[in-house]
Amino acid sequence: MELNEVKKNVFVSCPFDLLKTKYLPRLVSERINPEIGLNGTILDDYVLKDFLDVKRTLEGEGLNCTVHAPFTDVSPGAVDRRVRQVSVDRLLSAIDISALFSARSMVFHTGWERKIYADVQDAWMENFFESMEKILAHADKSGVPVMLENVFELTTDLHRQIFDRFPKGMPGFCLDAGHAYAFSKIPLSSWLDDLGQRIGHLHLHDNNGASDEHLAPGAGIVDFDLLFSWIAREGKHPVMTLEAHDEATVIPGLMAIGSFLERYPGIAG
Repeated sequence: MELNEVKKNVFVSCPFDLLKTKYLPRLVSERINPEIGLNGTILDDYVLKDFLDVKRTLEGEGLNCTVHAPFTDVSPGAVDRRVRQVSVDRLLSAIDISALFSARSMVFHTGWERKIYADVQDAWMENFFESMEKILAHADKSGVPVMLENVFELTTDLHRQIFDRFPKGMPGFCLDAGHAYAFSKIPLSSWLDDLGQRIGHLHLHDNNGASDEHLAPGAGIVDFDLLFSWIAREGKHPVMTLEAHDEATVIPGLMAIGSFLERYPGIAG
């Protein structure tokens, strides 16, 4: 698939602060659609005008976006109710920003940390369900599809419980194949078999199985043929984001994804 065609079908992750201060002209000239990251202090450091300025530029250039919600220190199931409230507030604010940008979707993390919450898992889960009710209600009013990503979860159990509790479409599932290799104790095939029908978004990057390296697809051991063949076979058309943490891997990463989209036609679009 030609690079320009890939760019129409694949978003590229970029934190909002770097987008605003450095990369927006480059993305416009390269015709790259961003996944706008809101992590860290971005929601405090920038005001509505900053987001509107970027929105107008993207819209004026005919570019689209997705949004990645804050995740550092964010735990919607936290036992400490004040931490939990701040976490929910952050995610509600991220939904508002997503709606402002008419984002294709908003991705967020569960915040689950086994080493922290293993002894209070039942309480954490009930807290998470309560938080999700608020998050999904706000997302529904805002018209923003929200996608729950896998990160440090060792198996699909946590996500299956969440999806069973909320069976009607949202949240969707953002499958991060790189995280499945770096952190999970089960194979990628199990993530697909157990949760694949909820997939609405893919985060695409590679690693060598020991850490979350965010390499270009094909530069590590992630079985992207397995991933894309499954997606094609099931007739899925997920939003796709290249999560390149190194500027030098963006174009090689897009080209690599393009080769898979060419090999498994029908996924893009």
